[in-house]
Amino acid sequence: MNYPVKIFALSPNIVEVHWPERIEEEILLDILDFKARISRKWKDKIRSIHHGYQVLGIQLNEDVDAKSFVPILRELKRSSKKKPELLPVEWKFPVCYDRDLVPELEEYLKKSGLKRSAFIEKHTAPSYLLYFYGFLPGFMYLGGLDKDLHVPRKAIPERKIVKGSVAIGGSQTGVYPMDSPGGWYVVGRCPVGFFQNGKLQLPFSPGDRLRFEAIPREAYEEIVALNDFNWEKTTYHG
Repeated sequence: MNYPVKIFALSPNIVEVHWPERIEEEILLDILDFKARISRKWKDKIRSIHHGYQVLGIQLNEDVDAKSFVPILRELKRSSKKKPELLPVEWKFPVCYDRDLVPELEEYLKKSGLKRSAFIEKHTAPSYLLYFYGFLPGFMYLGGLDKDLHVPRKAIPERKIVKGSVAIGGSQTGVYPMDSPGGWYVVGRCPVGFFQNGKLQLPFSPGDRLRFEAIPREAYEEIVALNDFNWEKTTYHG
């Protein structure tokens, strides 16, 4: 579907493109397709280009006027006839739900009213769609959390959530890539470090899917000790 969009100059060198204010896979496909076409056609005019759930932000080089660029983008959007598609890529993402490793899980279970076994089954069942990175470097905004797992975010955020913490807040689940304040409930722990020598080392791209795979404490400790992990990519079958 070719969604109606609003395109306007936010400043002399910044243009924003706005889609309908909904979190949908089809909107993400449209954003990624438009983003790729812009990057291919005018990469020499663009300083940076980033997207969120419904907004694409384009920072232009200083010699490019945003107001003049708006009609060019509108024409490019109108010329898009083909329905965008993504390659069906899915990654296995190890998560340990051990009670001793993740004592905070108990607080979440009380809030949700779920038994631990039922929670793990529901949390690992979906294939989560990666919409974009934000908030922190490497923080993934994932779609697809089961409604039974939704709980309000904490009224008072924690001062420190440990890196690798898998958490739930509202209708979203995600993984904290580094130690950080946060208001989500920690429900699991990923043993894989997201950074090496200060650089983000993740193979996932927006449009990819992640499936949480429950691992025992022993496997968690082994991966941490090795300090090395090969992400496993498979074909997503829907």
